[in-house]
Amino acid sequence: MDPKDNDFQEMMANFLQNAQKMQEGLRKAYHDIAEKNKNKTVTGKAGGDLVIAHVSLSIQVARLELKPEIFQEKLEVIGELITAAINQGIVAAQEAVKKEMVEVAKKMGLPTDAPLPFSK
Repeated sequence: MDPKDNDFQEMMANFLQNAQKMQEGLRKAYHDIAEKNKNKTVTGKAGGDLVIAHVSLSIQVARLELKPEIFQEKLEVIGELITAAINQGIVAAQEAVKKEMVEVAKKMGLPTDAPLPFSK
């Protein structure tokens, strides 16, 4: 196809316009999901539940639970357990959002195995 051809230029313009609309739709869906789930949390645990991190679906630590027994550990171990629980909670929150975004992608007729703008 000749790039100077008017039909080709029109086709490319339509393609880019549709891609932009799709991107805007996904961005809006992501923000809608975040707003809808702003009070929903998932948990990450470490040290046999000595540390439980509650992470919101907007990827913020909402609450951190520490069992009293954790304070028998060395400070370094306490820090590692807290870090591990938070990281596990963040991964769980990302997966929950991704799952909802895949459903949105399905409804939009997009392939769900393609990398989406919100995924790693």
